[in-house]
Amino acid sequence: MDRNEPTFFDRRPAASGALSYGNRLVVRDTSHVLIEAIPFFIPHRSSSTELSMKLVRTDKRTGEQCEMTLKSEDLYVLKRHIAQALSVSEQDDDGQFIVLRTDGFGAQPEASDDAVSAIGGALENRRFAAQLAHQVNPETLAKAFSAAVRIGELRAAVTELQEHLAEGRNREDVYQDWCERHSWAFGNAYVARDDQRVIGIGDHVDLLMKSTASGLRDVYELKRPDKDVILYDDTHQNWYWSSHTAKAIGQCHRYLDTLHRAAEFGLRPARPDIVAYHPRAVIIIGRSGDWEEAQLRALHGLNSRMHGITVMTYDQLVCQCHALLSHVTAADEGTESGPSELTA
Repeated sequence: MDRNEPTFFDRRPAASGALSYGNRLVVRDTSHVLIEAIPFFIPHRSSSTELSMKLVRTDKRTGEQCEMTLKSEDLYVLKRHIAQALSVSEQDDDGQFIVLRTDGFGAQPEASDDAVSAIGGALENRRFAAQLAHQVNPETLAKAFSAAVRIGELRAAVTELQEHLAEGRNREDVYQDWCERHSWAFGNAYVARDDQRVIGIGDHVDLLMKSTASGLRDVYELKRPDKDVILYDDTHQNWYWSSHTAKAIGQCHRYLDTLHRAAEFGLRPARPDIVAYHPRAVIIIGRSGDWEEAQLRALHGLNSRMHGITVMTYDQLVCQCHALLSHVTAADEGTESGPSELTA
Protein backbone atom coordinates (compact mmCIF):
# COMPACT_ATOMS: atom_id res chain seq x y z
CA MET A 1 0.00 0.00 0.00
CA ASP A 2 1.21 3.50 -0.84
CA ARG A 3 2.09 5.37 2.38
CA ASN A 4 0.22 8.41 1.05
CA GLU A 5 -2.91 6.44 0.20
CA PRO A 6 -5.75 7.29 2.62
CA THR A 7 -6.80 4.54 5.02
CA PHE A 8 -10.39 4.36 6.21
CA PHE A 9 -10.80 3.38 9.84
CA ASP A 10 -14.16 2.49 11.36
CA ARG A 11 -14.88 2.91 15.08
CA ARG A 12 -18.05 1.17 16.17
CA PRO A 13 -19.78 0.90 19.57
CA ALA A 14 -19.74 -2.49 21.28
CA ALA A 15 -23.02 -4.17 22.21
CA SER A 16 -22.45 -3.31 25.88
CA GLY A 17 -22.15 0.40 25.06
CA ALA A 18 -19.23 0.69 27.49
CA LEU A 19 -16.57 0.90 24.77
CA SER A 20 -15.97 1.00 21.03
CA TYR A 21 -13.80 -1.10 18.77
CA GLY A 22 -12.04 -0.54 15.46
CA ASN A 23 -11.19 -2.46 12.31
CA ARG A 24 -9.32 -5.74 12.53
CA LEU A 25 -5.81 -4.75 11.49
CA VAL A 26 -3.95 -7.48 9.63
CA VAL A 27 -0.35 -7.73 10.82
CA ARG A 28 0.54 -10.92 8.92
CA ASP A 29 -1.47 -13.14 6.60
CA THR A 30 0.23 -16.23 5.14
CA SER A 31 -0.98 -19.65 4.07
CA HIS A 32 -0.34 -20.93 7.60
CA VAL A 33 -0.81 -18.01 10.00
CA LEU A 34 -3.08 -14.98 10.39
CA ILE A 35 -2.10 -12.33 12.94
CA GLU A 36 -4.58 -9.52 13.61
CA ALA A 37 -4.74 -6.54 15.97
CA ILE A 38 -8.13 -5.32 17.22
CA PRO A 39 -8.17 -1.85 18.82
CA PHE A 40 -10.60 -1.03 21.64
CA PHE A 41 -11.47 2.52 22.73
CA ILE A 42 -12.47 2.92 26.39
CA PRO A 43 -13.98 6.33 27.27
CA HIS A 44 -13.38 8.00 30.65
CA ARG A 45 -15.47 10.80 32.08
CA SER A 46 -12.73 13.32 32.80
CA SER A 47 -9.86 12.12 30.62
CA SER A 48 -9.17 11.19 27.05
CA THR A 49 -10.25 7.87 25.58
CA GLU A 50 -7.99 4.97 26.55
CA LEU A 51 -6.73 2.69 23.79
CA SER A 52 -6.12 -1.02 24.31
CA MET A 53 -5.42 -3.62 21.67
CA LYS A 54 -6.05 -7.34 21.40
CA LEU A 55 -3.58 -9.41 19.35
CA VAL A 56 -5.03 -12.58 17.85
CA ARG A 57 -2.90 -15.28 16.21
CA THR A 58 -4.80 -17.93 14.22
CA ASP A 59 -3.17 -21.13 12.98
CA LYS A 60 -4.96 -21.73 9.69
CA ARG A 61 -3.98 -25.40 9.65
CA THR A 62 -5.49 -26.31 13.02
CA GLY A 63 -7.86 -23.42 13.64
CA GLU A 64 -6.27 -22.79 17.05
CA GLN A 65 -6.20 -19.22 18.31
CA CYS A 66 -4.18 -17.47 20.99
CA GLU A 67 -4.88 -13.95 22.22
CA MET A 68 -3.03 -11.24 24.10
CA THR A 69 -4.39 -7.87 25.26
CA LEU A 70 -2.09 -4.84 25.54
CA LYS A 71 -3.21 -1.97 27.77
CA SER A 72 -2.72 1.66 26.85
CA GLU A 73 0.53 1.98 28.82
CA ASP A 74 1.82 -1.24 27.19
CA LEU A 75 1.20 0.21 23.73
CA TYR A 76 3.10 3.41 24.48
CA VAL A 77 6.05 1.46 25.88
CA LEU A 78 6.05 -0.85 22.85
CA LYS A 79 5.82 2.14 20.50
CA ARG A 80 8.83 3.74 22.18
CA HIS A 81 10.88 0.55 22.04
CA ILE A 82 10.05 -0.01 18.36
CA ALA A 83 10.99 3.59 17.49
CA GLN A 84 14.30 3.22 19.31
CA ALA A 85 15.09 -0.12 17.69
CA LEU A 86 14.26 1.24 14.21
CA SER A 87 16.53 4.25 14.80
CA VAL A 88 19.41 1.99 15.79
CA SER A 89 18.76 -0.31 12.83
CA GLU A 90 19.55 2.59 10.50
CA GLN A 91 23.15 2.63 11.80
CA ASP A 92 25.75 0.46 10.09
CA ASP A 93 27.94 -0.39 13.08
CA ASP A 94 27.42 -1.90 16.52
CA GLY A 95 28.00 0.25 19.60
CA GLN A 96 26.26 2.28 22.31
CA PHE A 97 23.58 4.71 21.16
CA ILE A 98 21.59 7.49 22.78
CA VAL A 99 18.22 7.42 21.05
CA LEU A 100 16.57 10.85 21.29
CA ARG A 101 14.11 12.63 19.05
CA THR A 102 15.14 16.27 18.97
CA ASP A 103 12.72 17.85 16.47
CA GLY A 104 10.12 19.63 18.54
CA PHE A 105 11.17 17.67 21.62
CA GLY A 106 10.54 20.55 23.99
CA ALA A 107 6.98 20.91 22.76
CA GLN A 108 6.00 17.30 23.44
CA PRO A 109 3.48 16.97 26.28
CA GLU A 110 5.37 14.07 27.87
CA ALA A 111 8.56 16.14 28.01
CA SER A 112 7.26 18.03 31.02
CA ASP A 113 10.55 18.24 32.85
CA ASP A 114 12.16 21.62 32.17
CA ALA A 115 15.66 20.17 31.93
CA VAL A 116 14.63 17.63 29.31
CA SER A 117 12.80 20.29 27.29
CA ALA A 118 15.75 22.66 27.41
CA ILE A 119 18.27 20.03 26.35
CA GLY A 120 15.96 18.74 23.64
CA GLY A 121 15.67 22.26 22.20
CA ALA A 122 19.42 22.80 22.37
CA LEU A 123 20.10 19.57 20.48
CA GLU A 124 18.19 20.94 17.51
CA ASN A 125 21.37 22.94 16.86
CA ARG A 126 23.55 20.53 14.85
CA ARG A 127 26.80 22.24 15.85
CA PHE A 128 25.93 22.04 19.52
CA ALA A 129 24.90 18.40 19.16
CA ALA A 130 28.19 17.52 17.47
CA GLN A 131 30.20 19.32 20.15
CA LEU A 132 28.20 17.60 22.88
CA ALA A 133 28.89 14.19 21.34
CA HIS A 134 32.65 14.83 21.43
CA GLN A 135 32.86 16.35 24.91
CA VAL A 136 30.28 14.48 27.00
CA ASN A 137 30.51 10.83 27.92
CA PRO A 138 27.44 9.16 26.34
CA GLU A 139 26.93 7.11 29.48
CA THR A 140 26.83 10.26 31.63
CA LEU A 141 24.39 11.93 29.27
CA ALA A 142 22.21 8.82 29.19
CA LYS A 143 22.10 8.73 33.01
CA ALA A 144 21.08 12.40 33.12
CA PHE A 145 18.23 11.77 30.72
CA SER A 146 17.24 8.58 32.54
CA ALA A 147 16.95 10.50 35.80
CA ALA A 148 14.78 13.18 34.18
CA VAL A 149 12.60 10.59 32.47
CA ARG A 150 12.26 8.60 35.71
CA ILE A 151 11.08 11.67 37.60
CA GLY A 152 8.57 12.30 34.82
CA GLU A 153 7.32 8.71 35.16
CA LEU A 154 6.89 9.11 38.91
CA ARG A 155 4.91 12.31 38.41
CA ALA A 156 2.71 10.59 35.83
CA ALA A 157 2.11 7.70 38.25
CA VAL A 158 0.97 10.04 41.05
CA THR A 159 -1.30 11.87 38.59
CA GLU A 160 -2.79 8.53 37.53
CA LEU A 161 -3.52 7.59 41.15
CA GLN A 162 -5.14 10.98 41.80
CA GLU A 163 -7.27 10.61 38.66
CA HIS A 164 -8.49 7.18 39.78
CA LEU A 165 -9.61 8.69 43.09
CA ALA A 166 -11.08 11.86 41.58
CA GLU A 167 -13.12 9.88 39.05
CA GLY A 168 -14.59 7.66 41.75
CA ARG A 169 -13.02 4.41 40.65
CA ASN A 170 -13.62 2.21 43.66
CA ARG A 171 -12.77 -1.31 42.50
CA GLU A 172 -9.93 -2.84 44.48
CA ASP A 173 -8.28 -4.34 41.38
CA VAL A 174 -7.73 -0.81 39.95
CA TYR A 175 -5.54 0.09 42.91
CA GLN A 176 -3.92 -3.32 43.13
CA ASP A 177 -2.81 -2.93 39.51
CA TRP A 178 -1.47 0.58 40.25
CA CYS A 179 0.42 -0.57 43.36
CA GLU A 180 1.92 -3.53 41.52
CA ARG A 181 3.28 -1.19 38.85
CA HIS A 182 4.42 1.47 41.34
CA SER A 183 5.62 -0.29 44.48
CA TRP A 184 8.06 2.64 44.97
CA ALA A 185 5.07 4.45 46.50
CA PHE A 186 5.65 2.54 49.74
CA GLY A 187 9.07 4.14 50.13
CA ASN A 188 12.71 3.13 50.27
CA ALA A 189 11.93 0.93 53.27
CA TYR A 190 11.07 -1.71 50.69
CA VAL A 191 13.16 -3.08 47.85
CA ALA A 192 10.34 -4.36 45.65
CA ARG A 193 7.22 -6.48 45.65
CA ASP A 194 7.06 -10.26 45.14
CA ASP A 195 4.99 -11.90 42.44
CA GLN A 196 3.95 -14.52 45.00
CA ARG A 197 0.55 -13.92 46.61
CA VAL A 198 -0.52 -17.32 47.92
CA ILE A 199 0.77 -17.76 51.47
CA GLY A 200 -1.43 -20.66 52.56
CA ILE A 201 -4.46 -22.69 51.62
CA GLY A 202 -7.18 -20.16 50.76
CA ASP A 203 -5.04 -17.16 51.72
CA HIS A 204 -4.13 -14.72 48.90
CA VAL A 205 -2.58 -11.40 49.94
CA ASP A 206 -2.73 -8.31 47.72
CA LEU A 207 0.99 -7.43 47.96
CA LEU A 208 4.06 -8.97 49.57
CA MET A 209 6.79 -6.36 50.03
CA LYS A 210 10.47 -7.10 50.73
CA SER A 211 12.07 -4.98 53.46
CA THR A 212 15.21 -3.14 52.38
CA ALA A 213 16.87 -3.49 55.79
CA SER A 214 16.08 -7.11 56.68
CA GLY A 215 14.89 -8.78 53.48
CA LEU A 216 11.84 -10.03 55.38
CA ARG A 217 8.34 -9.66 53.95
CA ASP A 218 5.42 -7.46 54.98
CA VAL A 219 1.82 -7.58 53.79
CA TYR A 220 -0.13 -4.80 52.08
CA GLU A 221 -3.89 -5.20 51.90
CA LEU A 222 -5.90 -2.91 49.60
CA LYS A 223 -9.58 -2.13 50.21
CA ARG A 224 -12.03 0.18 48.46
CA PRO A 225 -11.49 3.93 48.74
CA ASP A 226 -15.22 4.61 49.15
CA LYS A 227 -15.48 2.78 52.49
CA ASP A 228 -15.50 4.41 55.93
CA VAL A 229 -12.25 4.10 57.86
CA ILE A 230 -13.31 5.27 61.33
CA LEU A 231 -16.66 6.35 62.83
CA TYR A 232 -17.68 8.45 65.83
CA ASP A 233 -19.79 7.14 68.71
CA ASP A 234 -21.87 10.07 70.01
CA THR A 235 -22.96 8.14 73.08
CA HIS A 236 -19.49 7.31 74.34
CA GLN A 237 -17.82 10.22 72.53
CA ASN A 238 -15.02 8.23 70.95
CA TRP A 239 -13.80 7.14 67.52
CA TYR A 240 -13.77 3.48 66.51
CA TRP A 241 -12.94 1.34 63.49
CA SER A 242 -15.70 0.98 60.89
CA SER A 243 -16.96 -2.52 60.15
CA HIS A 244 -15.04 -2.55 56.84
CA THR A 245 -11.78 -1.63 58.54
CA ALA A 246 -12.37 -4.04 61.41
CA LYS A 247 -12.94 -6.91 58.96
CA ALA A 248 -9.73 -5.98 57.11
CA ILE A 249 -7.82 -5.95 60.42
CA GLY A 250 -9.14 -9.41 61.28
CA GLN A 251 -8.24 -10.62 57.81
CA CYS A 252 -4.69 -9.31 58.21
CA HIS A 253 -4.34 -10.99 61.62
CA ARG A 254 -5.01 -14.32 59.90
CA TYR A 255 -2.61 -13.48 57.06
CA LEU A 256 0.16 -12.54 59.50
CA ASP A 257 -0.26 -15.73 61.52
CA THR A 258 -0.26 -17.85 58.36
CA LEU A 259 2.69 -16.05 56.80
CA HIS A 260 4.76 -16.21 60.00
CA ARG A 261 4.21 -19.95 60.36
CA ALA A 262 4.66 -20.76 56.67
CA ALA A 263 7.62 -18.52 55.84
CA GLU A 264 9.75 -18.22 58.97
CA PHE A 265 12.45 -20.15 57.10
CA GLY A 266 11.20 -19.46 53.59
CA LEU A 267 7.88 -20.07 51.83
CA ARG A 268 8.24 -23.72 50.86
CA PRO A 269 8.33 -25.51 48.56
CA ALA A 270 7.77 -22.95 45.80
CA ARG A 271 9.57 -19.84 47.15
CA PRO A 272 12.18 -20.57 49.85
CA ASP A 273 13.58 -17.06 49.20
CA ILE A 274 10.45 -15.42 50.63
CA VAL A 275 11.07 -15.18 54.38
CA ALA A 276 8.66 -13.60 56.87
CA TYR A 277 9.44 -13.45 60.59
CA HIS A 278 6.85 -11.61 62.69
CA PRO A 279 5.62 -9.75 59.55
CA ARG A 280 3.68 -6.51 59.64
CA ALA A 281 0.63 -5.49 57.61
CA VAL A 282 -0.54 -2.18 56.15
CA ILE A 283 -4.21 -1.73 55.20
CA ILE A 284 -5.09 1.00 52.69
CA ILE A 285 -8.77 1.94 52.79
CA GLY A 286 -11.05 4.95 52.41
CA ARG A 287 -10.39 8.66 51.94
CA SER A 288 -9.23 11.37 54.34
CA GLY A 289 -8.81 14.42 52.09
CA ASP A 290 -11.63 16.31 53.82
CA TRP A 291 -10.95 15.11 57.35
CA GLU A 292 -10.58 17.50 60.26
CA GLU A 293 -7.59 17.32 62.56
CA ALA A 294 -9.61 15.42 65.17
CA GLN A 295 -10.21 12.56 62.72
CA LEU A 296 -6.56 12.41 61.70
CA ARG A 297 -5.49 12.34 65.35
CA ALA A 298 -8.07 9.63 66.04
CA LEU A 299 -6.69 7.46 63.23
CA HIS A 300 -3.18 7.95 64.56
CA GLY A 301 -4.33 7.02 68.07
CA LEU A 302 -6.17 3.89 66.96
CA ASN A 303 -3.12 2.82 64.93
CA SER A 304 -0.76 3.36 67.84
CA ARG A 305 -2.71 0.86 69.93
CA MET A 306 -2.41 -1.96 67.40
CA HIS A 307 0.56 -4.28 67.10
CA GLY A 308 1.92 -5.18 63.69
CA ILE A 309 -0.93 -3.64 61.67
CA THR A 310 -1.28 -0.07 60.38
CA VAL A 311 -4.29 1.50 58.64
CA MET A 312 -3.81 4.36 56.19
CA THR A 313 -6.06 6.07 53.65
CA TYR A 314 -5.59 6.54 49.92
CA ASP A 315 -5.15 10.28 50.42
CA GLN A 316 -2.33 9.55 52.83
CA LEU A 317 -0.78 7.28 50.19
CA VAL A 318 -0.95 10.16 47.69
CA CYS A 319 0.71 12.50 50.23
CA GLN A 320 3.41 9.88 50.80
CA CYS A 321 4.00 9.68 47.03
CA HIS A 322 4.35 13.47 46.80
CA ALA A 323 6.85 13.47 49.68
CA LEU A 324 8.91 10.72 48.05
CA LEU A 325 8.79 12.51 44.70
CA SER A 326 9.93 15.78 46.31
CA HIS A 327 12.83 13.96 47.95
CA VAL A 328 13.88 12.29 44.69
CA THR A 329 13.61 15.56 42.74
CA ALA A 330 15.61 17.49 45.35
CA ALA A 331 18.27 14.78 45.54
CA ASP A 332 18.58 14.69 41.74
CA GLU A 333 19.04 18.47 41.71
CA GLY A 334 21.73 18.17 44.39
CA THR A 335 19.87 20.11 47.07
CA GLU A 336 20.06 17.30 49.61
CA SER A 337 21.93 14.09 50.12
CA GLY A 338 20.57 10.59 49.99
CA PRO A 339 19.47 8.06 47.39
CA SER A 340 17.83 9.64 44.39
CA GLU A 341 16.41 6.57 42.74
CA LEU A 342 13.17 4.74 43.33
CA THR A 343 12.60 1.49 41.52
CA ALA A 344 9.25 -0.01 40.64
